[in-house]
Formats: sequence, structure tokens, C-alpha cells
Amino acid sequence: MLRFIKHTFTESVFYSHKLNLLGSSTLIVIYKNGLTSKMMQHIASKSKHPATVFLNLNEISKPRCKIRWFNQKNEIKRCGHGSLAAAKCLINHFNYCPKVFVSSSDELFNINIKRQKAHLKLQTLSFYKTNYTKDLTTLFSLPIKATYSSANKNGYTVLLFDSKEDLENLQVDFNGLAKAHNNAVIALSMLSFNNEKAVAHFRYFAPQFGVNEDAATGSAVSVVAPIIFRLTGLNKVKLEQKSSNGALLQFIYNNAHVEVS
Repeated sequence: MLRFIKHTFTESVFYSHKLNLLGSSTLIVIYKNGLTSKMMQHIASKSKHPATVFLNLNEISKPRCKIRWFNQKNEIKRCGHGSLAAAKCLINHFNYCPKVFVSSSDELFNINIKRQKAHLKLQTLSFYKTNYTKDLTTLFSLPIKATYSSANKNGYTVLLFDSKEDLENLQVDFNGLAKAHNNAVIALSMLSFNNEKAVAHFRYFAPQFGVNEDAATGSAVSVVAPIIFRLTGLNKVKLEQKSSNGALLQFIYNNAHVEVS
């Protein structure tokens, strides 16, 4: 297996030294042809990092590069923090980054480079208001104000809560959630909003996919941003993820796309 691995690196994203937020780390594996999916999962299972990214050595110098992400138990369908970490890694070590990462499902994760810093550009997801409040209320320790979803299965469900303090104190029945709901769940609070300093807070739960709570989640912004825009009219917001590590994300929403850094 080791003969197929050319380079390994670790990168962290969404951290803030000023706010004492650790963000999330990623193991990045650059491999030669011959590394199988089974081998990738085995490598990821031994990693201490929330995500392990795999990039083919033959593609990292091209404008488009295939990307795969794994956690310790499963292949990940979408991974924003892993994609941004991969871009940061390639810039730092190879002074080049592809313009687009392409997932196994052919979803495009566009990378914009501004002042040698990578920004992730995602297509936003359509969403609709749902009536999941009654179904989910017994799985969360605090009252849910409203629910929204991007899909009925393998999408995101967003739960609105009253305050940042609600999110910090929120308890979740992970076993019950894994059995009762098909989507990853984003708990969102929008307490402080003005045009100058718009801040929202969130947490991300996905026990259905092997992750009770993610430390830092970039891909979730593809549904969080349009929901915040609909509810507040603001398209530029700081997001603080209230996980145990803590994370800080910033996004700019522009209709069909959102740019995350």
C-alpha cells in the first residue's frame, strides 16, 4: 500500500487564533495510480483527523482534479473543509492549485485564489420549509423554532434555535437521530445581525454518516447561506461553529453560488 503513496500532509482550516477556535484538520494523501478505494478507507480509518483527502499525483497540476474524502468509517459525499484544506496544501507545497476539484458524484468544488489564499466556491442548494419540528423535538433538548431541508434523503435539514446559548447547551440523542432522520442536521442560531457585523452560530450533526458532530463544516454553507439570505436579506456573514473545537467561517452569497473562506 505504501508504494502507492507519494506525499502526505496535514492542513487546518477555519481556525481563529484571536478567538481561540481550532477549526478542523485534514490529512491529505497524494497517491500514484494503484491505490484502491479499500486502501483509501483503511488509511482514513487509522487517521486522527476528521477527514482524509485523496488526490492523484497525475492530476494535481491540471486545471481539474478529482478529489475523494473519507472519515474513519465511510467515504464522504461532500466535504468543504477537506476541499479547502487540499487547496491550501497544494498552494503551500506546490505553488499551484487546480481551479476545480471534482467529486466522485461529479459535483464541482471551485477554488478561487485571492492574495495566495484559497476560497471555496460552491453551488447553493435549494431548500424548502418542512414540518419536521414534531418529529425531531424529542431528539433535541431545547425547543426548535422552525425547520428547513434541502432534500428528503442525503441532504441537509436546518433547525432554527433562539440563541447562541441554546446551541452551546444543546443536547442531542445521536442514536435516535441516526435511526429517525435521513439527513445531516444543522442547528442554526441567528442572534446578531446588522450590515456591518453579521454573525450566525451553528452546529453540525451527522450520526447517520458516522460523525456525531463535525468540528468544522464548509459544505453546509451551501444551504445555510441561502436560508440566512431569505430570513435576513444579508449575503455576507461570519459563521461561528459551536463545536468543541470551534470554527470560524466567512461567506459571500451570490444567488446560485456561495464563496467560503
